[in-house]
Amino acid sequence: MKKFIINTWNKIIYKVSQPNDNFITHILVALILIPLLVLTGGSALYTPDSGAYLLNARELNVPGDRSIFYSVFIHVASKFLELFHQPHIIEILLIQSLVAYLIIYGFLEKFFQNANRWFVLLAFSLICLFTPLPWLFIQLMPDLYTSIAFFTALLFLRSKGIASTIFFGLILIFCLVMHTSNVLLFFLFSGGTFVLRKKIAVFEFIEKRFLQLFVASIVAILCIVATNVYTYKKYSLGSASHIFLMGKLSENGVLKQYLDKYCKSEPSALCAYKDKLPEHGWDFVWESDGAFAHSGGWNHSDTLYKNIIAKTITDPELLSANIVAAIKATANQFVLTGAGDGMGKVDTMGTLAVEMKQYYPHDYRRLVTVSKQQKEEIDFSTYNKWYEILQWLILFSALIIVVKLKNKLHSTLYVLSFYYALCNAFVTGALVNVLARLNTKGIIVFVSIGILIIVDTVRIALEKRVKKNEHTL
Repeated sequence: MKKFIINTWNKIIYKVSQPNDNFITHILVALILIPLLVLTGGSALYTPDSGAYLLNARELNVPGDRSIFYSVFIHVASKFLELFHQPHIIEILLIQSLVAYLIIYGFLEKFFQNANRWFVLLAFSLICLFTPLPWLFIQLMPDLYTSIAFFTALLFLRSKGIASTIFFGLILIFCLVMHTSNVLLFFLFSGGTFVLRKKIAVFEFIEKRFLQLFVASIVAILCIVATNVYTYKKYSLGSASHIFLMGKLSENGVLKQYLDKYCKSEPSALCAYKDKLPEHGWDFVWESDGAFAHSGGWNHSDTLYKNIIAKTITDPELLSANIVAAIKATANQFVLTGAGDGMGKVDTMGTLAVEMKQYYPHDYRRLVTVSKQQKEEIDFSTYNKWYEILQWLILFSALIIVVKLKNKLHSTLYVLSFYYALCNAFVTGALVNVLARLNTKGIIVFVSIGILIIVDTVRIALEKRVKKNEHTL
């Protein structure tokens, strides 16, 4: 009996250790995502911003509050699908999901070269089960590209030939321009890795690629700036950037400090609101009869707001307050994770529904008939509790492995993914809003790397056992 158990165990280990079969792996991974569509009722997921992206995809007008490039992607994908039939939103999401999967698969293949089909399948299964990543696959938002950019960057750092370097460089820039926060995040990330490039010498990272990575972030910034120069004749990442920054200053209390200090010497329309500023930045921006509406609104607040923002940077007292507020916001943002932010019932009279009715009727019918989001039947709060618990369990377990085993690959990936998530938390938390949705797209990378470290450690242990058994035999 003992011999039978040992032989059976050895056969299992041998099976797990077989070379990767790409086609079978891709099929099995695709099957993992089917239950997710069941959970949503076979429909895509939407936020209020999804309507703006669809509208801009049709009109191709550069918006003042976001990058145009995700809308361009939707536009191009729709035109391509129109060659065959009326496009479906779920097909557009399938295209971006395919890009994401192939990049992650390429990362696993390059960085875990001894991995087999079962390693890839197990790793991807756990990432889908233990992180909100799969929800991003079927969400009409550019959040998925923040996660893809990290894995693309590491593939870029390892690319040796000119063709592969150009290919991953273009994919990276494509991912970055999808969301304005991506280019700021990556400017910090690539700049930091360039400074520390001498210490990041693992698995054939090519030193000159670190500078090229930083250049790629600059190119992505210039792409977004160019669209605003062309449309608004303004050298900025967004013609409305000053408005959202003012909303952030209102949220973190720095605007109140400014008004208390300068209203007597530099009176403005905002002074009347200094004791009743909204708690959240989005309320400052979107309140129809608040401080923003009465201090210039979208069209006439430019000069006033930019002067105030400049003063909060040049005044030492306000600069200190800004720094403290940024640290607090980053810390508060970094611990957040989850799915479902903004995914309430879709207003059937709103922009999203109007665009879907006319240009994506199949998806609109599914939205109003079978979508569990529309029926409010998806219990995101339960899923998010699961993600929060597992997030810290995975990260601390991976940290213990990194500290105890001192595997260079694991250590480097852990540090890089932590830094990437931290940069995302700073950019989104300190400059935009403290929201789980904004942090999730960065923290997913950190947790996914934690999962890969744990799975790879188990794989290495199993391989050692196989060799030990072979030696014994």
